[in-house]
Amino acid sequence: MKTSLFAAAITALGAPVVFAQERDPTSEIYTDPSSNITFNTWSPTPFVTIGVALPPDALEADADEFVGLITCSDPAGWCGVSLGGGMVSNLLVLAYPSPSNPDEILTSLRWASDYGPPIEPYNGDAKLAQISSTLNATHYQVSFRCEKCLGEWRHGEEQQGGSFPSSGGFLLFGWCHASSAPFGEAECADKAEMSQHDSQGLFGATVTSFTLASSADEYALWAGKATGGAVDGECVV
Repeated sequence: MKTSLFAAAITALGAPVVFAQERDPTSEIYTDPSSNITFNTWSPTPFVTIGVALPPDALEADADEFVGLITCSDPAGWCGVSLGGGMVSNLLVLAYPSPSNPDEILTSLRWASDYGPPIEPYNGDAKLAQISSTLNATHYQVSFRCEKCLGEWRHGEEQQGGSFPSSGGFLLFGWCHASSAPFGEAECADKAEMSQHDSQGLFGATVTSFTLASSADEYALWAGKATGGAVDGECVV
């Protein structure tokens, strides 16, 4: 089933030749020392690692949220994750170091209606709140809670998309990386502009017991650490 799901997803996304594709890269269990949250992580590229912790019943009932982790190996650039696979009509997570505050990793939910700019700020019910972040000379890392980020999404009045259901035991992600920093009003994550990414790809992630919190109480503890909001920087209305 895993193979057929992945093949169907790639076919549905169209134009797969532009993506590096990896079906279910080997996962590793990682406990973030900043938050003490345990993630199932996948590294489909040397540039990006994605971690996920789901509610304990996510294989029985479709989860609409998760606790996530993004690690990007280029502290001068930016990384992005698609929660539905491809870039277009899927919920996107943007992360990059703040150009004005070295202690912050800025995050923004984005939406693309086409391949290319503008990559708009997401306008819908999904919400991201940071848990912790770190930055050093080789990489940066951010953990967060993403509510209403799985299942169906609506961007504005008409555009919509959705992720694979967690009860199917399979999630499809996309990733991208750019070595150049965001520009324009980059102090504000929702207003930052990005050059085209240098690399990108898709991968399928098998949801197993290692992806789930051990109990509802444990998941509530992890999700409850997300008290920092989106950390979107210095945004002037």
